[in-house]
Amino acid sequence: MRKPIVIASNNTHKTAEIAEFFALYEQPVVNYRELHAQITFPKETTDNMVENVKMKASTIHALLPNEMILADDSALFVPALPEHFGVTTMREFKAHALKTDAEINQYVLDMVDTVTDRSGYLQSDFYMVLPDGQILTTQAKGGVKIANSPRGANGLDAIVETETGATLGEMPITQRVNYAARGRAVQTIMKALNKD
Repeated sequence: MRKPIVIASNNTHKTAEIAEFFALYEQPVVNYRELHAQITFPKETTDNMVENVKMKASTIHALLPNEMILADDSALFVPALPEHFGVTTMREFKAHALKTDAEINQYVLDMVDTVTDRSGYLQSDFYMVLPDGQILTTQAKGGVKIANSPRGANGLDAIVETETGATLGEMPITQRVNYAARGRAVQTIMKALNKD
């Protein structure tokens, strides 16, 4: 049995999605809260996803030094709307009191409708600390444009179209792993782990 990867996050939904991708490779995942009392993470930066994941992973590694710790920071990028989304995507949604997937997706669609270029993608930065102190990092992108309307499920996945023309939300997990930012990041981490 493989040693589980411990996710450095207080976000249950994020942990579940990452675990779903790793499960395709028979790699177990647990949230750090299964091994340690919940903590409050240091405040994230507003402009550096790499620093954000390093801080989260290092914080949990200090508490659980014998575990494989993985942190993820994911965000939506729409190049035609540089003042919106990016590193502060979730903070922007919270500032507008958007709670449901439908509310969030409609907000994004309304914003993208104000520009002619619908290019957009999800980005995930992974930072992993192994028990021996080795660091594994990867940055992955998924999607190429924002759809005209939601298709499929899974939050923002329903409005992010891939190179295939389908949204991430329309794909089964076995296909989505090859096109989603987190899926691609998981593949890179698994290749690195399997080299050892």
